[in-house]
Amino acid sequence: MGPFLISIIAMHVLSSVFWAGTTFVLARTGANDVARLFRPQFGAAVVAMISGALLWSFIHAGNVGNAEMLLALGAGTAVAALVIQAVGVLRGLRRTGQAAPWLGLLYRISAGLLLVTVICMTVARYV
Repeated sequence: MGPFLISIIAMHVLSSVFWAGTTFVLARTGANDVARLFRPQFGAAVVAMISGALLWSFIHAGNVGNAEMLLALGAGTAVAALVIQAVGVLRGLRRTGQAAPWLGLLYRISAGLLLVTVICMTVARYV
């Protein structure tokens, strides 16, 4: 495995851990301090998506096995979480300038979706 691929894997893992971790924390705290965390969290989500797409193209392109189907499910739930956060949270912050009570619900939904993503990515190698 070359240094380029290792770098992409590291970027994917680190950005994904930050995105999922902050999502779990915001879900637990009712989106407390979401205004401070949204930009770095969104940036990490974008890096996770781009690096994940690169990994797919380098490692899994053209394959249609169980692992790829599970990874596709995980990627789909990650995209759904990103859409919920980007649209819902951004809309909530623009309207009020601070965390609205329903933002906690959006983060709980996103946390559930990212939990599925983490499980899929973790076990895909073993199916």
